[in-house]
Amino acid sequence: MLLSVLPFDQLSFEDSLDRFDGDPVFLDRIPIQHARRHKIIGVRPTASGSAETSAGLLLAIGDQRSLPQCDIVARRLRTAVQPIRCDADVVAAKIDQAYAQRDRDARHLLHSIDTQRVGEPTIGTSIRPEDLLDSDRRPPVIQLVNQLLFDAVVAGASDLHIQPRDDRLQIRQRIDGVMFDVVEVPKSIQEEVISRIKVLGRMNIAEKRLPQDGRATVTLGDRNVDLRIASLPTSHSERIVIRLLDKSVRRYTLDELGMPPAMLQQWQQLISVDHGLILVTGPTGSGKSTTLYGALQTLNSSETNILTLEDPIEYQLPGISQTQINEKKGMTFASGLRSLLRQDPDVIMVGEIRDQETATMAIQASLTGHLVFSTLHTNDAASAITRMLDLGVQPYLLASSLVGSLAQRLVRTLCPHCKTTAGLTMPGGEPEPVSANGCSQCRQTGYSGRIGIFELLVVDEIIRRHIQDRSGARTIRDSAQAAGMQLLSDDGQHKIAQGLTTAQEVARVTVVNQPNADGNVVT
Repeated sequence: MLLSVLPFDQLSFEDSLDRFDGDPVFLDRIPIQHARRHKIIGVRPTASGSAETSAGLLLAIGDQRSLPQCDIVARRLRTAVQPIRCDADVVAAKIDQAYAQRDRDARHLLHSIDTQRVGEPTIGTSIRPEDLLDSDRRPPVIQLVNQLLFDAVVAGASDLHIQPRDDRLQIRQRIDGVMFDVVEVPKSIQEEVISRIKVLGRMNIAEKRLPQDGRATVTLGDRNVDLRIASLPTSHSERIVIRLLDKSVRRYTLDELGMPPAMLQQWQQLISVDHGLILVTGPTGSGKSTTLYGALQTLNSSETNILTLEDPIEYQLPGISQTQINEKKGMTFASGLRSLLRQDPDVIMVGEIRDQETATMAIQASLTGHLVFSTLHTNDAASAITRMLDLGVQPYLLASSLVGSLAQRLVRTLCPHCKTTAGLTMPGGEPEPVSANGCSQCRQTGYSGRIGIFELLVVDEIIRRHIQDRSGARTIRDSAQAAGMQLLSDDGQHKIAQGLTTAQEVARVTVVNQPNADGNVVT
C-alpha cells in the first residue's frame, strides 16, 4: 500500500516528541538536509530498546506535502513505516536535537579516521556557512572539526584551542574564563585537522611560517556562530585559537550586568551626559564589550545617532551603525574615527584605544559635543587615567574630557544545583560561606555562568586636579575611595556575601592592591 495516498489529517497526531528518541537507523541513513527539507524525522519511544516498533519505523511528519517520503524512507531503510502527524516546529526541533545527540561526543569520530595522510585540502570559493549538524558523507577529518566546533558551541565555550604537542594534538576549551582539556587527537592527523580549520577560515594553507588570521560562520540549527581564527607557528606545528561568537546569545541590559544598585545608578547618570569620554577597562574576556553594548542599547533611540568602530563586530545592535576595523586596508581606529566624525554622530563607541593618535582624536571628539565610549587594558579604574597620559595625551585635555572610568572582571557564579553552605555559625550574623561542589550540571566544576564585579571612578574636581598634576594611580585611587568609590575586591566581597561566588574566584580575577613605585597597581 502506498502511504502517500493516506489523508494527512487522519494520521495519529502527536503534539510533542519529548517522549521519543531519534531512530538511529534513520539518523545514519537519512541526511539531515533531507530531513529538514521535507520536515520528517524517524523516532522511537524513549523506553524502547529497539530501532523499530512492532508496526515499523515511526516517521514524524510536519508537512502534508511530505507524505510521499513515507514510501521513499521505507524503501531506503527496507522497513515498514508508520507515519504520525506533528506540527512543523515540533519536527524541526526534534531534527536538530536528534542529529545533535547522535554526534554528541567527538571522541568516537577519532576511531573512524584513516590515520594515513589524506592529502592537502584545497581552498574552496564558497562562503556558505558550515552547518555543524550536517556531517553526512563528509570526509572524517571534516566531521571531526565540525564536531569539535559543535561541542564547543554547546558547552558555551568562548574559545577553542588547537594546541600541537610533541606526540599529540591537544584540544582545549575556555569556558567561563577557565581552560579545560577536551580530547587528544592522534599526531598522525594533526596537519589535516589544522589545514581543515585554515580552509574554513579562508587562510593560506601553504603558509606555515607566519601567523594568519581568518574568519568563518557556522550554523547549529537556527544559531549562527561567528568564528575568529588565529594561527601561530610553533616548534610542533601551527597552534590555532578559535574565538566563538554565538549570535543567538542574549545580550544583557545594564540591570543584568551585576552592578550594585548604587553603582548602577551612578553609571546610568554618567552615560546620560551630552558629551565626554567614558572608559571601560579590564583584561581581554572581562566583559567590556557586553557592558558597552548594554550602555549603547540604553541610549539607542530615534533621536540619537550612534556609531561604533569595532575589531571585531561581536554582535549586531539594531538601529546602530557598526563599522569593522580593517588595518590591512588602512581602516584603523584613528582613520575610522576621523570618518565617523563626518557622519554627524551623537554617540561614538571606539572598540579600543591603542595609540596616541586614537586617544587624542577620541578626546577631541568628546570635547566637541560627542559622547565617546572606549576601552583600555589596565588593572583598575585609576590606572586608565595614567595609561592615557602615558599614551601622550595632554593632561589638561584629559582632565576636561574624562567623565568616568569603569574597571571590571568576570567571576564564575556558583552552580545553583550543587552549591552548599558550610553549616557554620558565623559571628555577628555574617552570611555562611558557600562552597562549590560540582555535579553533572556544571561539568563537576561547581560553577555555572559568570557575573561581573565592578569599580567605578567618577571624575570630580579633585580627580581633575590630580590629572593635571600627573599624579600616580595610587593617589588618584585614594582620592576616589575617599569620595566613596568601591574597589573591585569590595564588590567581589559583596558577591561572596550574597552566595553568588567564592573567595577563590574573586582572588583569581582581582589584583593585589599594592601600587609599585610608579603608582600603578601590580598583580
